[in-house]
Amino acid sequence: MKRPQATAITSGKGGVGKTNLSVNLALALHKAGQRVGIFDADLALANAHLVLGCRPNRTIVDALSGQCTMAETVVESPLGVKMIAGGSGLAEVMGLSVEKRQEIIRGFSELAGDIDHLIVDTAAGVESNVVDFVAACDRVIVVVVGEPTAFVDAYASIKVLHQDTGRDRFDIIINRAANDAAGAQIFSRFRAITDRFLKVTLNHIGTVPEDEKLARAVGKCEPVVTSFPDSPSAKAIMKIATKLAGTEPP
Repeated sequence: MKRPQATAITSGKGGVGKTNLSVNLALALHKAGQRVGIFDADLALANAHLVLGCRPNRTIVDALSGQCTMAETVVESPLGVKMIAGGSGLAEVMGLSVEKRQEIIRGFSELAGDIDHLIVDTAAGVESNVVDFVAACDRVIVVVVGEPTAFVDAYASIKVLHQDTGRDRFDIIINRAANDAAGAQIFSRFRAITDRFLKVTLNHIGTVPEDEKLARAVGKCEPVVTSFPDSPSAKAIMKIATKLAGTEPP
C-alpha cells in the first residue's frame, strides 16, 4: 500500500525528551527539503501540537468516529510541517481496539500525496497502541538518556517490541548527553546490555547534547531548530535528519 515513509520515535519511559525530539526532527527533515508530517500517536496525552504552535480543529478522534477522513485531520503548522493530532485526556483513545488501531494505520495511505515522511510520536512504554504503531513503521528510533532507570525502561521497551513485532533493528538517539563522546559512551554501555540478552541490532544515529539554548527552547515550548538554529543541540538534530533523509530504512 502506498504511503509515506514512516519513522516511529519511542522511549521506554516518559520525560526523556521524545516529543521534543520528534517535533524538531520533523522540522529538520522539512528544512532538508522533504514534505513532512507528524502524527501524535500518544493518543490520550497529545501535546506535540503545542511545540509546533498549531491548534488543530480536528483530531484522530474525529476520524475514528467517522466525522472526517484521516486526510481531513491534517493541519499545516506555521513552520511548514503538517500535523495529525491525537486526543488529550479522552477516554475513547486510551484503550483502542485492534480494529481501530488498524483503521488509523490504513489511513496513512490517504497522506501519500502530500507527505514524503511521517514522524510517528508514540506514547512512552509498550502499551498495545505503541506496539501496533511501531509495527506499522519502516524505522524505529528509541530515545535513551544516560540514567540507570532509563536504561532499564528502554531495554524493556526494545525487548517487548522485538518479541511482539519481530523487529530486530532499532536506531538509538542518545539525548541530553554532555557531548558526542559522552553520548558514544552511553550508547556503548546500553548496547552491552542488549547484546547480552537480546538478538537485536542497535544503530547509534546521533547524540543530542544538553545545552542552554535547548533548555530555553523547551521552556518557551518552541522547537530549538527554529528558535536557535546555531545551537549545538539544533546542529545535532539537523545532522540526524540528514542521516534519516539519506539512508533507506531497514
